[in-house]
Amino acid sequence: MYLTKKIMLAFFLLIVISSFSITSFAAGKIKNATMDEIKGFIDNTIERSEKVLATIENGADNETVLTLLNDVKQMAKEIHATKKAAVYKSKAGSQMKKARIAAKKGDLESAKPHVVKGLEYYRKLKEVFPGN
Repeated sequence: MYLTKKIMLAFFLLIVISSFSITSFAAGKIKNATMDEIKGFIDNTIERSEKVLATIENGADNETVLTLLNDVKQMAKEIHATKKAAVYKSKAGSQMKKARIAAKKGDLESAKPHVVKGLEYYRKLKEVFPGN
């Protein structure tokens, strides 16, 4: 009887743990973006980068430029790229980060070349992205 209780308890725990694991994995699935959605994210990132460049050229204040640069950063997070395209995404992100650092210091003139380079890399990303 003692052995039967242990076997029944072990079997019950096995069932409870197994059902919990299956349920927790099923609830965490997130829908992946389609290729068309990613292309849209790339286009939006390029448009926002162009807007940042135009804002700097028009002589806007640091806060406006920083807000726009943060918008570019958030949109770029949605881009899920292949290995070849990820190189350009990384380089563009690095340039935009340098631009944000310069803008935080209040030096928009040194931020401008970084925005230009970042924009070039985003355009190259669009060219090498599959399906273009």
